[in-house]
Amino acid sequence: MPPLAVSASRAAAGGHPAAVVTLAGPPAAMAVQDLAAALAAVAEAAFGAPPWNEPAGQARMAVKRMLDDAGRTGFVLALARAPRGAPLDGFAYGLPRWHLAALADRHVPGGAAPFEFRELAVRPAAQGKGIGTALHDGVIAASGPQRRWLATHAGARPALSLYRNRGWHAARLIPGSADGSMRLLMTRAR
Repeated sequence: MPPLAVSASRAAAGGHPAAVVTLAGPPAAMAVQDLAAALAAVAEAAFGAPPWNEPAGQARMAVKRMLDDAGRTGFVLALARAPRGAPLDGFAYGLPRWHLAALADRHVPGGAAPFEFRELAVRPAAQGKGIGTALHDGVIAASGPQRRWLATHAGARPALSLYRNRGWHAARLIPGSADGSMRLLMTRAR
């Protein structure tokens, strides 16, 4: 069984350091099950505002998708929490998949699946304190050497800035949700 904590780091959150723990394998899957309600609360807070404007039900669907993904090989989860039992400040996760590479017309049959950075969410009150960067870096460090893909809202300026500063490059613009918004597919070599 993989170790419980693949890595741990700190990011400043409201004057208190937030612990960021990265998990893989069965411990990551168990954490998603145990924290499903807290993960949904973070997703609802992070994605309920512009530019996403996602309804609360969308956050629950994102956690259901995460629960489904958690049992797959290569699943990596990073969690951020301020000390002393404070609510979860954020999370990020990903796993090897071909979905985004195929959407970008970059599917290469026969090779190892690229790593898809699936979600990164930080509570609005904890944003701008390095937590998103720490979550991102924890997942990427634990994900292996393959090419990486992500999809984000094309108008999410803070997210785009974080990703570009971490070496991601735009690959393709695709239609997003039914509201006519666009998603930007981004990639990075490793």
